[in-house]
Amino acid sequence: MIHYLQEAIELHRCLPVFVGYFNFSSETFRAEGGQQSDLEKLDAANIKTIVASIGFGCYFHLGDRNYQLAGSDEWLLEQQCLRIQKVRDTVQECSRTHLVTDRNDLRQNQDISVVIHLTGNNHTIDLDSVDRFYDLGVRAIHPAMQYHNRYCTGLEGIPGPALSDFGREVIGRMNELGIVVDTAHASDESAEAMIKASSKPVIDSHTTSRNLVPSSRGLSDQLLRKIADRGGVVGIHFADHLISQKAWETKYTLYEKDGMTNSGFEPRIWKYNRHVLALTDDPEKRMKLRRDQKEQETYFEEHKLPPDPAISATPSVNIANLADVVDYLIKICGNEHVGIGGDVNGIDSHQWPEGMSHVGELPNLTAELLSRGYTHEQLAKLLSANWRRVYRDCLTSSV
Repeated sequence: MIHYLQEAIELHRCLPVFVGYFNFSSETFRAEGGQQSDLEKLDAANIKTIVASIGFGCYFHLGDRNYQLAGSDEWLLEQQCLRIQKVRDTVQECSRTHLVTDRNDLRQNQDISVVIHLTGNNHTIDLDSVDRFYDLGVRAIHPAMQYHNRYCTGLEGIPGPALSDFGREVIGRMNELGIVVDTAHASDESAEAMIKASSKPVIDSHTTSRNLVPSSRGLSDQLLRKIADRGGVVGIHFADHLISQKAWETKYTLYEKDGMTNSGFEPRIWKYNRHVLALTDDPEKRMKLRRDQKEQETYFEEHKLPPDPAISATPSVNIANLADVVDYLIKICGNEHVGIGGDVNGIDSHQWPEGMSHVGELPNLTAELLSRGYTHEQLAKLLSANWRRVYRDCLTSSV
């Protein structure tokens, strides 16, 4: 295996790697010291392009498939635009990074290219807001999340339309502007509707196969093939619960097979969230209380709420298990339609596979794939060329 690791390191040195999904974190742009990512770790794997997604924390989880947004849709839109500007500022302040605004910015040099990605759809209140996101630099969006259902539905989330007429208009506008359509977190019905509505290839930035891992939020093999057939790319997720069904069965025992919590169990944060929503209608105050650890602990103590049962901090999968997912998705989609997704910074440290605790250790996965007979040409597609192709195809405006 030492031989394959050295070969993998040499391959990474000459190959500019493209990782399809980072949860935005300022640590990614620090010189060193990040838990899952920083510039030193990006350099270790020669990662030259990242998709930085802006998550959406302005919601309250109240129960299974039960969420409430902190404020009005208009307030949500302004909050998300502020978040986008923060990402822009962070990228522009880093001397080693540049924003990707068109296909020509996907350059393969010493700079690190950053694609801004957006999650959710409730803040997309009209087509003008899509234009606003574009003007701020957003170049990819996955609209489906479990706590949004303005025009499509996330798996395991609030019931809603597969894709509304407005949703089809939004996807049409994204195609015109040159914004990549991402089916991540979507129900199969919504994913299929997005694939049909889009005139350009679509992606699923960080996922797995639900045929392989039934309890996961991955798409069915049928939908993954449809993404590939339309020229899109599927990004491999790094989290244990999207790698192995055994991880669900042995580690996530608080959850049913559909990902919902076991009957009768209620995390104490749900009770605190209901308490916050009852205290005030002001979204700013609600969000301040939501993030206040001291307020939370006081509430838990006053109501004698013990900590929730802990999930094991021991890794439940390894590099070989992750490579098994690579094998499976390539068999389903083809070598031209699978890339590295990750969900870097978006998963807990114990969810990474044993042997790869941060993104700088990506060569360890490459070494495992080399040991299985993958050629340098196949790995170049997986690690870089497939994402680069689909983004170049999609980042072309027709307006």
